[in-house]
Amino acid sequence: MVEHTVRDREVVSSSLTTPTMKNNLTQIFTLHFFNDGFLASIVLLLPFIAKNLNLSLTQVGFLSSIFSLSGILISLPVGYLSNRFGAIKILIFTIIFYCLGFLFTGLSHSYIFLVFAFFIMSVAFGSFHPISFSLIAKWTKKEKLGRTAGDFTAIGEFGRICFSSFVSYIAFTIGWQKTSFIYVIISLILLIIFLFSHFKNEQITDEEAVKINNQKQINFIEIIKNKNFLLVLLVNFFDNLASSALFIFLPFLLILKGINPSVLGAFTSAFFLGNLIGKMGLGRLTDKFNNTKVFIAAEFLMVIFILLLTHSNSVVFIIIFSIILGSLTMGTVPIRTTMVTETNEHHGVYEKVFAITSFIASLASALAPIILGRVADLYGIINSFNLSAVFALFAVLSAYIYSRKKSATIDLL
Repeated sequence: MVEHTVRDREVVSSSLTTPTMKNNLTQIFTLHFFNDGFLASIVLLLPFIAKNLNLSLTQVGFLSSIFSLSGILISLPVGYLSNRFGAIKILIFTIIFYCLGFLFTGLSHSYIFLVFAFFIMSVAFGSFHPISFSLIAKWTKKEKLGRTAGDFTAIGEFGRICFSSFVSYIAFTIGWQKTSFIYVIISLILLIIFLFSHFKNEQITDEEAVKINNQKQINFIEIIKNKNFLLVLLVNFFDNLASSALFIFLPFLLILKGINPSVLGAFTSAFFLGNLIGKMGLGRLTDKFNNTKVFIAAEFLMVIFILLLTHSNSVVFIIIFSIILGSLTMGTVPIRTTMVTETNEHHGVYEKVFAITSFIASLASALAPIILGRVADLYGIINSFNLSAVFALFAVLSAYIYSRKKSATIDLL
């Protein structure tokens, strides 16, 4: 039955011509640019919204947390729905939800209505990544998956940089409500282009893909019985626990070291620049070398540079360490993507697989700032960074165990 399913999926891949595959990937890359750019934009609109609606910082914090919680609450349902009805259809709905979210935000005159608007948008943001990663896994040849996943994640960082560079100025000039309406127009244009491009070039319909999926039904329980996949989930959990909240506490660490608050943005930008470099660089290394070896090496280096950054007082070295650390923290995303894919290629139900992965990653990302913040309050900000290094070592251990188990499986074959 498994062999039958793999052959069916090979038929799907072969039925898409190379130009069509490239067009599909281009669409997903473009959507990722806008998805992450939109998320950065709505966060940067919050100060203007808070001032106009007289929101407390607690209320602002709750609005921000909606986006983090969406990954936990939505990942599994959206994995089922995209596997059942087709991933492309769900992506179309995410664009519609962007549009509605910004529309309701622009119309908001009360906190309650704003919570509703942010919830609508969070559905789109929470749905996009598990679906898009499943499509990247399906549409990319195995030997190029690391590079493609790295470029895909990097384009999201580029979207954040591009949108965040002008949204505050526009909101200051014309107001946050009119700025929200501009994003409604952008979303509508994006929806029209996506629909036109997809239906013009797609040579296999979602309905056909769903029929192929249904020839081998596999539920969430069956997927998590895969011991290799469970180890990869553990790698994802500890890696996210170690890295996802570092940029949040980096400014506090720098202030402790006597860095002028007015230049904190430069250090944060250095960190995000590292994110961009790492995702593209480590993705390419993953295609050339064993993915677990690349991950273990990157994670060990992350431990070293966390400690170097924590104990350095030189401004020049702090900037350098910030760039390197940024490349190592987010650079592991394409490596983990290849691990997730290779542990599930025997059935290829990537929608549900990446839904589970996204759920675990979102859970770790939600826990990380709480744990590190509590440690910082009790034992100091330096020890919270030291704890991040410990989490990274747990990720290394998990990856090593996975590597040994994978090698044993290959030997048996």
